[in-house]
Amino acid sequence: MSRVELDDVKAWVEDSKLNPQALDNDLLNQLEEEIFGRIQAVYDVSVWTDPSTTPLLIKVIIAKTYAGWLYDKFYSENQGVPNQYSQLVKANAEMLIMGILDGTIVVPGVTPVNDPGPAFYPNDASSAQKPTHDDPSLGPAKFSMGRMF
Repeated sequence: MSRVELDDVKAWVEDSKLNPQALDNDLLNQLEEEIFGRIQAVYDVSVWTDPSTTPLLIKVIIAKTYAGWLYDKFYSENQGVPNQYSQLVKANAEMLIMGILDGTIVVPGVTPVNDPGPAFYPNDASSAQKPTHDDPSLGPAKFSMGRMF
C-alpha cells in the first residue's frame, strides 16, 4: 500500500498540464522503496505503512518525487531536454532527503534510529563531579570568571 494519496501528488502538479486520476502504483512503490532505502539509515521506516502513519515531511518527499517522475513519463515524447518543473520538484525532494541523511533536517515528531538521547549527565559522564580512573579531569572547576588565580 502506498504512503501517499492522490491529493498529496496533485498538490505538486498543474491541473492544466497534468491531471492524474489515479496513482500509478508500480511507479509509486518503486520510488517509495528507493526513498525508504535511503532514509532508513536515519529513521525506522518500517512503521510508516500507510498515509496515516507516514510523517508529513516524508509524504512531501514521496509526492514531489512521484510528481517529477510522472511529468517526465507523461511528456517524455515531447521533449528533447528534461522538463524544468520536473527537475525542480525532484531536486527539492533530493535536497530534503540529503538534509535528513546529514542531520540538517529532522522529521518532526520522529526519533532517529541512532539517537543517543540527551547529551548531559547521567548519559554523558563528562559532567560528573568526581574524577574517575577513566577520566581524571572530572571534578569541580579549576577556575571561574571574576576570580584571581
